[in-house]
Formats: sequence, C-alpha cells, structure tokens
Amino acid sequence: MRIKGQSSMIRFKATLIILILVSFLVSAIGCGPTYPKEKFKESVIRICKKEYKLDVKVITVGKTIAIYAPLPDLLDFTFAITQTASEKINDVILSVSRVALSSDANYDFYCVIAHDIRIPEIQIVIIKSVDDVKRFLLNDISRGDYSKRMLVDLRLNPQAQKEHAIKEVFEKMGLDRQWQDNVMNDFFRSEPMVLGDIGYWNGRFYIKDVTLSEFLTEQIANRIKIEFRENKDLASNFIVRSAKGSYLSKQNKGYFRLELLVVPKWLKEFGGEADTAKVFQAAMDVASQVIHGYDFKNFDFLEVVNESDGKILRVPKNELDAFRRKKIKLEDILKEYMAL
Repeated sequence: MRIKGQSSMIRFKATLIILILVSFLVSAIGCGPTYPKEKFKESVIRICKKEYKLDVKVITVGKTIAIYAPLPDLLDFTFAITQTASEKINDVILSVSRVALSSDANYDFYCVIAHDIRIPEIQIVIIKSVDDVKRFLLNDISRGDYSKRMLVDLRLNPQAQKEHAIKEVFEKMGLDRQWQDNVMNDFFRSEPMVLGDIGYWNGRFYIKDVTLSEFLTEQIANRIKIEFRENKDLASNFIVRSAKGSYLSKQNKGYFRLELLVVPKWLKEFGGEADTAKVFQAAMDVASQVIHGYDFKNFDFLEVVNESDGKILRVPKNELDAFRRKKIKLEDILKEYMAL
C-alpha cells in the first residue's frame, strides 16, 4: 500500500523542515509554542478542516495521539487504497506532524485511523513515531528506512467483528436491545490490550497508549516479512506465512519474542541446518538493526521461535549486538544459544 507519492513526500518534508526551523527560532527568542498543548487537539482538527476540508476527531491517551478520519473513497473495487484516499491520509499525517513538532506537548506516537464510510468494517491504521519524523527531516534516517519504520495495517475492524459476532448470539437468544447494549458496554467494549485491536467503531475510539517496546516488536515482525520479499535468496526459496512479535517480561527479565512460520516456496519439506540458519539469520539481522536504530536497551535477550521445525533461539542482548557488528559468527550463535 502506498501512503505517499513523490510530490506529496517532498511537500511533507519541505513544510515540516520550515516548521522545525520556526519552532527553533521561537524557542530561541523565548516566545511560546505555535500550538500550546492545551489546544493540541483543536489545532489538528482546525488545520485538517481549514486546509484540507477533512472532518477528523482527535483524542490523546498518555503519550499517544489518535486521529480518526472517515473517507468516502478509501478503497477501490480491488480493495486497494485509492490515490485520493492516500493523499487525504497524507494530509492528516502532515497536519498532526505540523502540530506535534511545533507544540510544547510531549507525545511519542501518533496513530491515524481511517475507514471507508461505505464499508466502515474495514479500516487502515497507521502508527508513526514522532521522533522518527524529526530524524527523517534532519536526514538522520533515510527515506527508505523512514517508510519501513511506520506501521501500516489494513484489516477488518476488530471491534466490529467482535460486536457482530456477539449480536448474532444475542439475537438467537431473543434478548431485548437495551439489555444487549448494557451487556455490550459492560463486557465487550473495553480498551485494546494490543496494537492490532486499535480502531474506531460506532462513534468511539479503541486506542491504547503505544509503548516503544511494542512498537518495535510490530516493526521487527513487519520488516522480517519485507526482508523475505526483497532479499532475492530468501524470496526465491521461502514464504513467510506468519510473523508475530511481542515484548514479554518473565522472572524480572524483559525480552523480545518472535514467532515465525516460514515455509519453502517449492514442494519440499522445511528442514536441515541450512534452512534453519537462514531463518534465524534473517530474524537476527532485522531485530538487531531495529533495536540498535532506536537505541533500545531495556531487554535481556531475543527469543526466536521457528514454528516450521520447533527450534528456538535465545540470544542475549550483548551477543545480539556483537552479531550486528560482525564480531561473532552465525554458526557460533546457533551452536551456543539454539534449543530444540
């Protein structure tokens, strides 16, 4: 899915560079921020309406900004994002970025939720790091890396699926509508626990405060899928059926856990040291680069589960970084830290 074209990206970057320079100058002469934190939400809503004719809703949860944008033409007949919708989503991203980078509000992430008003059950959710935007504008990260750092999820709305399924049960039981709503509110309309459940449904945000650890796990999983598509050797031999990431804590130790189901592209069984080594190397390459790119240190080890053969690799933090710096060989990692 494309969220940006060449011209819109140039416009996005040029506008925000100017805003960053202005905010620096304002700070230097002791004036207040362009968008005070007390009026943060109103500022985003006003810019979207005034400059782009978009009616959006905004809430904040902790250090996360959520923006909802209903669109009349999100998808075409092939269920691809339309060019018009892509431009409108860019306008929303530009608006919230402008405010976030010229405000005294201290937010870490923003989440854009859009759906097609004709098919509200389908949504697109884009999660971006505010710091990534700043680094991109200062040329601290490349355009290619910047695009890989955002989370883009086009899927059925999780809350809509839940409510439709539960209402079917209620109807079969013959329960009255008021009782249905009371039960739904009490037990089935709660805030999401994971990023995959974020959304907007029936006039209500389902949002959580995004943490850096969970943002990184989702990004690592996404980038592993990209690696298996773009790396010629991997793409010619394997298909990633699923890649799931999570950040867990156990016995006072925090760790990243990756569950990968990688299957051979051709009609043969997965197996052998060569296949296993390639999967683990790809996972460690991506994970070590992402973790290093964000200077994230609050973890003890990386755990990779290869669901094709049941093997598990647990690599301590220091060894993972040594692998990234090519100070330790892959075979030594596998020999020391791989378990059945």
